[in-house]
Amino acid sequence: MNKLISVITSAENNEKYLNQSLDSLFKQTHENFEAVILHSNISLLKKHLDQKYIEDNRFRYIELPAVSTIGSARNIGLEHSQGEYIYFFDSDDYIPEKTLQILHDSIGEAPIIRGHIKAADFSSSSAVILPGLHQIKTFSARKFNLIKNNSALNFLISKEIIDDNNLQFNENLVTYSDLTFMVPLLEKIELVPYVGEAIYFRRRKNDPINNPSLRQLPVEQLAKDLFSAYNILKSNELSPDAEKFLDNKLLNFYRRRLITEFKDDNVIDYYFEGLSESISKIDSSIIQNKDFVLKNDVRAIKTNKINVFKTLSNFHHFLRDIYHGFDSKKGRKSILYKRFFSKLKLKNNLVVFESFQGKSYSDSPKYIYQYMLKNDKNYEYVWVKNNDFHIPGRPKTVKRASLKYYYYIARAKYIVSNVRMPNNYIKRSDQVFLQTWHGTPLKRLAGDMEDVHMPGTNSARYKRNFNRETSKWDYLIAPNQYSADIFKRAFWFDNTMLNTGYPRNDVLTNNNDVNLINSLKKQMNLPSDKKVILYAPTWRDDEFYKVGKYRFTLQLDLQRMKEELGDDYIILLRMHYVVSSNIDLTGLEDFAYDFSSYNDISELYLVSDILITDYSSVFFDYANLKRPILFYTYDIEKYQGQLRGFYIDMAKELPGPLLSTNDEVLDSIKNIQDVQENYNERYTTFYNRFCSWDDGKASEKVFKDVFEK
Repeated sequence: MNKLISVITSAENNEKYLNQSLDSLFKQTHENFEAVILHSNISLLKKHLDQKYIEDNRFRYIELPAVSTIGSARNIGLEHSQGEYIYFFDSDDYIPEKTLQILHDSIGEAPIIRGHIKAADFSSSSAVILPGLHQIKTFSARKFNLIKNNSALNFLISKEIIDDNNLQFNENLVTYSDLTFMVPLLEKIELVPYVGEAIYFRRRKNDPINNPSLRQLPVEQLAKDLFSAYNILKSNELSPDAEKFLDNKLLNFYRRRLITEFKDDNVIDYYFEGLSESISKIDSSIIQNKDFVLKNDVRAIKTNKINVFKTLSNFHHFLRDIYHGFDSKKGRKSILYKRFFSKLKLKNNLVVFESFQGKSYSDSPKYIYQYMLKNDKNYEYVWVKNNDFHIPGRPKTVKRASLKYYYYIARAKYIVSNVRMPNNYIKRSDQVFLQTWHGTPLKRLAGDMEDVHMPGTNSARYKRNFNRETSKWDYLIAPNQYSADIFKRAFWFDNTMLNTGYPRNDVLTNNNDVNLINSLKKQMNLPSDKKVILYAPTWRDDEFYKVGKYRFTLQLDLQRMKEELGDDYIILLRMHYVVSSNIDLTGLEDFAYDFSSYNDISELYLVSDILITDYSSVFFDYANLKRPILFYTYDIEKYQGQLRGFYIDMAKELPGPLLSTNDEVLDSIKNIQDVQENYNERYTTFYNRFCSWDDGKASEKVFKDVFEK
């Protein structure tokens, strides 16, 4: 036997992955297949494709209506399929070369067979390896477990059984339409063979905001479609196994997704009618073995009285908070914050400032605060302060995540921060959140990152949490138009952008004075008779001790720099605030100084004559001073290609040379005048693009836009 297999795949929104997916079909050892590829614009789609997939007559392209659900696309695919078997395949996934062969040769007389699906992050087909053994199991009583993932993928299905039973996908559902096809199909089949090894690799979608998979769509859409699919299927006569499967699916969705939403009981209004209609169809016997809370919830929902259910839901959430909270100090603080502090009246003159999670008194929050102090504004100030550093004006200070911290972020009318808040931060409706951010972006941010390589971080969860955070920002400061455009897209930001320049850069315009600089050097205990090099590299996503604790391996040869430059220069080392490494400067006294814990990097800019950096955004700010900048980018290929990627062309747009060795760094410093002359024109272009908004008045502008509204 060598039967024709029709592989049906909708390519909508997956154009960038399609060549890789089609390549996995092209390499199949079972060559007797047709690929029915569906898209709303075939001519546009073909512009993305390798020519071999256009010339191979096994690949057929069918135009979809402009608006199509996955269900309607698959129904159209079925109409155009000519094979004896049907195989549904997502156009961003991958199957090893023997997948179709294994399914074809293993199905026997059965009308359907399924293979194991494995989720994967992969950038090339070589990342996927098919094991050599192919164990076949048989599912009967538990056959509905094969569609726990709500998917028709990786089933090889006889076209005859589809036609004989007139099976179709529901075309009105965005999600869960596969259930409307697969549940009736499995009802017609007693035994389902199953290939135990992974023969299908499903791509993990890493962008749940801009390009979500169906399972990553908002819970509002998922709930609406699940209720509809459930009601459609329950309107037919079903086997006890199918009834049990559907009832459990509905209850599990309620427990895992809706209960979380119902922490805000106003949200219940949106879901209750559909939830009540579906819950009323549940077989009462299935509730008997469920927990006490779920039983009570179901009974309350079945009354169809929303206020009764809201009261019960609030009480159950309170019990959950008590249960999960009182076993730890952190949990108890969270309960007090959520249940009590967040219910207190806002204090309209209270401002909470935070810079780098309370690690310093610095950056734009510092300079907004200083403007308000200087101009005798009638506000009460709280600073988040984890370390021992001086803050003028005698504000109240609190440690981040302390009980007082939660009290004040609950009561404050204004929150001013340059980084993300804790995930449990509750943005109150009348509260004003000013996000100053902390740099012009060179590295890709949040929504613009394909994958996130930080330790212990799931890409999709990272982006979802980041999106939840940015939705709380009322104002976001942009230092230039370039940043404003990126912030709007990468942060999914649609509130008020303040095109003012960074308040932290006011000091670079207003305090760029010899006497002030000499005074700063004296405060820092730096020699006044030597030039200053500032080395300020960024961190690497893949170099860490543990989650949140990054290391940095110093690649500059400081000993050699001392020997060759020590008569004329000293060097200040400023590691990124997330780096936990301690730098050993033994033998480098009077030449190398560790200023990683120094509060305000703007003051380090002022005292330095040359900046050496890599992919840190510090050079955008430093360019305000029009002093030379060197880029020590010894790992640029790895950083650009694997870890983050850049927004600008570093080789063509940076206001200084890219250096890859210590020899090149030393040579550039020794010939710094030549470097300045060689990069003068590019420096001017760079300055005009990125620094033109910094006029020394950003703090004043921000204050008027936010606090005097």
